[in-house]
Amino acid sequence: MKVFVTTELFPFTHGGIGRAIANMLSSLDSAQAAQAAIVWVGDDLDSNRFASVYPQIKLIVVSKLDYELVDARGICYPPEWAFTDTEWHWRSVRALQGLRKLASEVGQLDYIEFPDWGGLGFATTQEKLLGREFDDSVVAVRLHTVDSLLADVDSRLVDKQVLATYDLERKALADSDYVIAQIPEVGHAIKAFFGFSDEEWLPRMHVHAPPVTLDFGDVAQEPIRACADTPIVFPSKIQYLKRPDLFLRGACGFLRAHPEYRGNIVFAAHSSPNAMARLQRMVPPDLAGRFVFLDNVSPIERARLLSRSISVTASQFESFCLSAYEASLAGAICVLNGNNPAFGGSSPWRDGINCCKFDGTAEGLAAALAVAYADGVREIVEPPSGQSPWDTLRPRPAPKSVATRPLVSVVVPHFNLGEYLPRTLDSILASTYENVEIVVVDDCSTDALSCLTIERIQTVGGRLRIIRNPMNLGLAATRNVALQHVRGEFVLTLDADDLIGPQFIELAVNALQCNPAFDFVVPQTGFFLDREEGQIGRQAAFADYAVFYGEARALGMYENRFSTATCMARTAVLRELKYREELEAYEDWDLYSRALAAGKRFIATNGIHFFYRRRANSMYHTPERVARHRELYHALLTGKMVEAGDVKLPLYVLEGGEAVHAAPGALEDEVQALRSQLAFYQNSRAVFATRKIVEYLKAKAPWALKLARRGLQTVWRARRRLRS
Repeated sequence: MKVFVTTELFPFTHGGIGRAIANMLSSLDSAQAAQAAIVWVGDDLDSNRFASVYPQIKLIVVSKLDYELVDARGICYPPEWAFTDTEWHWRSVRALQGLRKLASEVGQLDYIEFPDWGGLGFATTQEKLLGREFDDSVVAVRLHTVDSLLADVDSRLVDKQVLATYDLERKALADSDYVIAQIPEVGHAIKAFFGFSDEEWLPRMHVHAPPVTLDFGDVAQEPIRACADTPIVFPSKIQYLKRPDLFLRGACGFLRAHPEYRGNIVFAAHSSPNAMARLQRMVPPDLAGRFVFLDNVSPIERARLLSRSISVTASQFESFCLSAYEASLAGAICVLNGNNPAFGGSSPWRDGINCCKFDGTAEGLAAALAVAYADGVREIVEPPSGQSPWDTLRPRPAPKSVATRPLVSVVVPHFNLGEYLPRTLDSILASTYENVEIVVVDDCSTDALSCLTIERIQTVGGRLRIIRNPMNLGLAATRNVALQHVRGEFVLTLDADDLIGPQFIELAVNALQCNPAFDFVVPQTGFFLDREEGQIGRQAAFADYAVFYGEARALGMYENRFSTATCMARTAVLRELKYREELEAYEDWDLYSRALAAGKRFIATNGIHFFYRRRANSMYHTPERVARHRELYHALLTGKMVEAGDVKLPLYVLEGGEAVHAAPGALEDEVQALRSQLAFYQNSRAVFATRKIVEYLKAKAPWALKLARRGLQTVWRARRRLRS
């Protein structure tokens, strides 16, 4: 079974991803189609419409309502509202659950293909690394165009969501079995953009382009011959990456150089009103009558227009550019940006033969238009062809499970938490993995209960050891002391008031043994209050959640999205890195960022395996701690550098950039406090549920909202009369 996981599919949605998948499905014969499936991550695809277009393709719709908070193994998952950085993380978990559902119905999934956009394959790649599922499946990510690349060239604001999406997209590409590049140069461009080495990228890169089909008309026998009335068309979406501004300037240059040309310059593309208005303002007044803006042109009108036009692709990056192939096959003369990797030397596009290329400048475009107008091209393009990846790629050799069960050292730093320590130890001893030693390091506790608890635990012996610091050293130094005493091959760090899930140690050890290139396994986190402790394992909901990506290269610069202090790591790696003892806080965040800089790799679970106790008197949730965040964050950045070419700067310049836009003076703390309160209410279950109910009613039963509004107004008027 070959599976395409997607949020787009032609003809139900717009977008190049959906069109490429549709073309690949259309190329399958009857027997192949019967062994193909779509996993649709969304809510708005009608199964009857799908069956009418793709009668032999199996469909799995993964709607929001189908999301499982607890799976068949009893593992809990964060709800939608917990994914506060980007919805793509949650969508990737939904995609994983959809694949599970499909596998339960049809059995083995031989080939699973994700788009690169949004990192939709993130959760599935992590699950495969954990050894839980898909060992015998090829998990591939096709390069359509990552959102992160658009953020790098588009005129948009960069926020936390953009940074989180970058991390997810890169991680999905890094951990997939194969990367499908539609043109070799595009694969090399994405490799360079994300900073992958040749060794980790090229052996996994497979080149395959989707078929090209025409919706209207037959493939032309030869290109048109341009005349004075031939329209010059911009067929791409109007966004910065597509460079409509460059097209407009180049077209103006051509018009002024060729007064005998009588045709129109046509924008036949989707656009927002603001983008269209900006373009219209750029048109010189004396040429305004020569420009035509067709925002809502129908597909058949667009196809007919392109077939008799000079079609210009001005964008600086495309993964394949189906529209250019479609235009050429329809008979258009194609003018292409020669700096675009999709039209590079390995592509079938040949300057002067089946296209006219320009150098990426407005002057170069005007000159290329002149050549296309005067000489045209000799041939239509021949789209690339080759064997499909689902026919040629085989699963990468699955890591062999290691029969030995190495010792795991669980490190528990302790200071005045005697009330909670026994329950923390109980959670460790309840693990399904039995070869565990527990090293409790007491950092000179002072309260009577904690001292008594340590004394009693010390008499237990066996797998549990107590180390006493001669003086209070602080959390970071206490963890380093523990690392000096551990005997295990792996270390699990666990604070003295938190709990670990019974399956996590075994899951993490197996993952690290089977994947020697990785060094950390990160659990997703559920927060609980003291009164909720007894409910853990019996209900899916938690007071709050924290979700992590492991390798948080971008967002990890500003927030800790690597892991909590609790994760499984190789002992040798932690001893190599050590915790920075001069830090009052964020010592775990600092260690993970240094680990990433040193080339260490992370695996993240999708399920919740770590339970963080939110105590009322916790030092991590006091107003004083929030107010000191800037100071503590500055300490985290010290000693690190950032480089851009020959420029090398201390990393604290990131903090300075934030400060420029921060609220001045005493207002800053107030603004931060208000933001925190707003985030709390936005993320609360009641508000989240209310918003979702309203959204559902707007879509499915708008009359119910009107009825409810009228009812409330009637009640309010009656209440006012009674009070008066």
